[in-house]
Amino acid sequence: MMKHEFGSDRIYYNNFASHLLNAYNPNMLYPELAHRWSDADWFACIDMIAEFGFTHFEFWLVPRLFCRDGIDSDMGREFVRQMNAVIDHAHERGIKVIALCSLATVGSDWLTLCPNLPDEWTELKHLWNEWTYLLPGLDGVSIFPGDPGACSRNGCTAETYIDRSIEIAHLVKQNLTNAEIEFGTWGPPFFGWGLIRGPEGWQGEFVKEYQHTAWDFTKSRMERSMQHLVRRLPDFPDGTVIAINLGFNPDGNPEGDQNAIPWANEIARIHAIRTWDFSLTEGENNVVPHYRFERLFAQRRRERDAAPYTGGICFTMTPMLNQLSLWESAQSFINPDASHEALAEQFYERLFGPEGRRLVPYLPLFEVVKDWGNYLDTDPAAPEYHDRVAELRDLLEALSSSVNHDASLHPTPEIYRRELLFFAELFADLSGPAPDFDALSQRFWQRVYGIYDHLDEHVDPRPRHASKRLINAFRPQPNQSGPVPGKWSE
Repeated sequence: MMKHEFGSDRIYYNNFASHLLNAYNPNMLYPELAHRWSDADWFACIDMIAEFGFTHFEFWLVPRLFCRDGIDSDMGREFVRQMNAVIDHAHERGIKVIALCSLATVGSDWLTLCPNLPDEWTELKHLWNEWTYLLPGLDGVSIFPGDPGACSRNGCTAETYIDRSIEIAHLVKQNLTNAEIEFGTWGPPFFGWGLIRGPEGWQGEFVKEYQHTAWDFTKSRMERSMQHLVRRLPDFPDGTVIAINLGFNPDGNPEGDQNAIPWANEIARIHAIRTWDFSLTEGENNVVPHYRFERLFAQRRRERDAAPYTGGICFTMTPMLNQLSLWESAQSFINPDASHEALAEQFYERLFGPEGRRLVPYLPLFEVVKDWGNYLDTDPAAPEYHDRVAELRDLLEALSSSVNHDASLHPTPEIYRRELLFFAELFADLSGPAPDFDALSQRFWQRVYGIYDHLDEHVDPRPRHASKRLINAFRPQPNQSGPVPGKWSE
């Protein structure tokens, strides 16, 4: 078995897709709208993650870019210019850059082309060739099955995804000779390929009502597809890394037939392996200051003990709000046995002096929504909840006099303090006597998701659902039971 040092690859993954836009994420897709990042913003972000201990920056080459319209648009040309500037700055800071791309999903409407149709496969190869030519400084390219895309048409299966990815990997290496290839097993495994269904006459377009079918799991399909991957591992370019979680499910839990640990160890005999667990720090579209680190560090220890992982990603769609999550995630790879409370105290003392350490016990108060990756029991209806969050609000106000303006953070420590204060004030008002839920909902929406008021309804309307769930966490509700809302469910 190949020997690797656990946690040597610490990847900051920023997902700025068009269904994850918010005030705390760079708007890379709509130049005329708010939340654009300047080059200086990006450089400051790269400086921050370098200081936090990350070794890589990864971004999703989203379907709205991965199409001819994206390449030929002013938006696409500016993206290429700016991302090449970011790559250059990252290299100056010793940070490698990875582009993540779905094998076959294209366009703003998330159409999945079929590799078994010659014309569509030719188009996909053209797009892969163009983008690896446009970003010549990339240090790595990650191929993944697709979210939301996958193909079940014309005989496509998980094996098709594996075989076609090998072709694309070699195409990429022709343009980016020194770039590392990462191949993703994402999903149950190989998300949707041979599984996803659509309505009569379906031609690969995104249909939200059918997305749950992409998560169907059967042991026989898993074994067949993973066996095929193991057989074909020697056909990938030398040095290819395989991304595989501990389990074949959204939370990466190695439970029963979904246990991926034996496969991870089998793959690691030939290739380095990494994790890609999105659920550990944020999930998707629950925009609050997060504090989920007990589970994060427990999973890192399981990964270290289970297989020779070289590291993995920290997912964020809110890099200007959840800097603590980024810090904790990088440190979880460096020292999985560390105390997440002690690390949080260290983080806040650096920003606000010794008084900043007092913030840490209050932070779980923000985790009121049980969603993908968050299973804390935080009850905003508890009698003491309002008093506690009001104490947090007052503490954040008092810290204005002790901000360390020289600390490396994007945005600045003072702006970060004010964002935390916004949420503390909002949650205090939501949990107070006789809250005006409609007005508070509008306050949250305008501060966080107002960009969507200027866009057509997206094919994936999760921002609006996420806003409702947050406000409803504070509304008096009848006793309810049932599954926790998660990926592709409401």
